[in-house]
Amino acid sequence: MKIKSFILLLMLCSVIMAEGFGNKEDKVTCVVSGDVIEGDYKEESAKYKEGEVYFCCGGCKMDFEEDASKFSTAANFQLLATKQYSETNVCPVTGRKIKSKKEVIVEGLSVGVCCAGCVKKINKSNNKVSMLFSDSAFDKGFSKSIPKSNKK
Repeated sequence: MKIKSFILLLMLCSVIMAEGFGNKEDKVTCVVSGDVIEGDYKEESAKYKEGEVYFCCGGCKMDFEEDASKFSTAANFQLLATKQYSETNVCPVTGRKIKSKKEVIVEGLSVGVCCAGCVKKINKSNNKVSMLFSDSAFDKGFSKSIPKSNKK
């Protein structure tokens, strides 16, 4: 009886762990409202740079299409968060080549920078997202991701 109870307990723990770790979906937030997009986040989208950005509703999509520059920082962040863009080997803060990568975590994303000075500068910033994902920083440190099937 003790063995059956132990096996049952072990199976229950496995199910609980699988629910907590294995089935986590990445949450995508609307570029305009900042709300988490429920359901199929690809339902409302617009072309941006060499990718697509996603919205919680058609109204937010219209606001973005009216003046995308107002939302460029959030759109750049979303391109990286949805893995449409990836890091280059260039620091988004200084534009220098990253020789010995240092990392900072911003809104759940790990971003590589060139030195401890950049890490300190980012950590002191009141708006880390703007510092790393403004158009000028984004253009330095990130580029369109190449699908694995196209890599050599």
